[in-house]
Amino acid sequence: MLAILGTDAPWAVELFLVVQVATLPVLGVAIACAAKGKIRAHATLMVSAFVAFLLSLIAFEWTVRTMDNKPPLPGLVLFIHLLFAIPGLILWSVQLFRAKRALLAPARHRRLGRIVVALLTATVGTGVWVFAEMFG
Repeated sequence: MLAILGTDAPWAVELFLVVQVATLPVLGVAIACAAKGKIRAHATLMVSAFVAFLLSLIAFEWTVRTMDNKPPLPGLVLFIHLLFAIPGLILWSVQLFRAKRALLAPARHRRLGRIVVALLTATVGTGVWVFAEMFG
């Protein structure tokens, strides 16, 4: 088994953790690009981060659902994590699909973007917590 972080977790689970954590600085750089008026760079970074996040999420879900020796799921921790993760992913998707309209309503895009960043930050924090409970 290929271990990225050196834990007993499957490689796809570790990869997703790394991508989750790496997403936050990428979002920060993307937001800085938008603030400087570099809208194309902002869009490229946001779409790239979303695709990497989504592909690693799919690999994670497939791996976890097909594991032979699943560690016990931390029920409350997982529930808290999903309270942030599901709305965060949905809102992030909406932001990407409505991005062209952001040029017409930048204040709304900015406001929803702040909510997305807050949800994703909470998702990453609780995702690390879930990982630690399962494989730490």
